[in-house]
Amino acid sequence: MKIIAHRGASQYAPENSLAAFQLALTHPIAGIEFDVHYINGRALVIHDQTLTRTHQLNIPISALTAEQLMTYEIPTLEQVLTVVSSHHLSINIEVKSVDDNTLFIRHLLDLQQRRLIHSDTVLSSFNHCLLDTYQKAGINTQYGGLIAHLPKDLAQYAVLGRFDIVATAQDMVSPELIADAHRLGKQVWVYTVNDFATAQRLAQWQVDAIFSNDTLMMQPS
Repeated sequence: MKIIAHRGASQYAPENSLAAFQLALTHPIAGIEFDVHYINGRALVIHDQTLTRTHQLNIPISALTAEQLMTYEIPTLEQVLTVVSSHHLSINIEVKSVDDNTLFIRHLLDLQQRRLIHSDTVLSSFNHCLLDTYQKAGINTQYGGLIAHLPKDLAQYAVLGRFDIVATAQDMVSPELIADAHRLGKQVWVYTVNDFATAQRLAQWQVDAIFSNDTLMMQPS
């Protein structure tokens, strides 16, 4: 079972920061996950749409200047990919929100042409309609359909969405979902697991990967 650094080594450095990604590269991980908002022509790596939780500042990310991005250490997608893309890890880009999908697709295609994203990269989102547009645009990555529930038809949604990965919450995953996903040729990645006992149980269930903040502790057999 693979360990994916959730927002970088976010137990040990500020989440979604270059410091968290650089630290994660020194840990025994198989991949790195981070969040992207495309807003005002910029692909910003941050989970929330404001700085309230992460920086204790009541500032929407749409209002940030280039100088403030540097001050508050909010990297761009290109900056993060430049740091992590040469390390032969699974890179999971979770698309959170997009204010101009045409421009974002153009940006993704440019990154693909420059080999900063490729067939081993994962694009994931709770917005499955966005993922559909990237597939149709010829962005040749893997795709992860994020869910936070246990579907009645189990992993069938991943077939309909042409997703490679069933990405689900740790309190929603079940042995039946995992077995169905594997029967359909899909991987199962589970978020966000920060205790070793849960990781061991998921490994026994044959989950393919877990997202974890504590990338040093999470080393199940």
